[in-house]
Amino acid sequence: MRSAFLIVLVSLLTAGCGQKGPLYFRENPPAGVKPPKPEAYKPVPYPKEAGEDDSAGGTKK
Repeated sequence: MRSAFLIVLVSLLTAGCGQKGPLYFRENPPAGVKPPKPEAYKPVPYPKEAGEDDSAGGTKK
């Protein structure tokens, strides 16, 4: 009896975990569903050149 209660409790908790609607693959959504667009590519900026900054530890003039 205790195991049946635990099985029912776990199934109810997993059913209410926040999923809304059926699951589907991102590459194959059901008709009428548009998956969210991925974020745009953001390139990594180059580091500043060492010659511009005197505190880079270079030789003094």
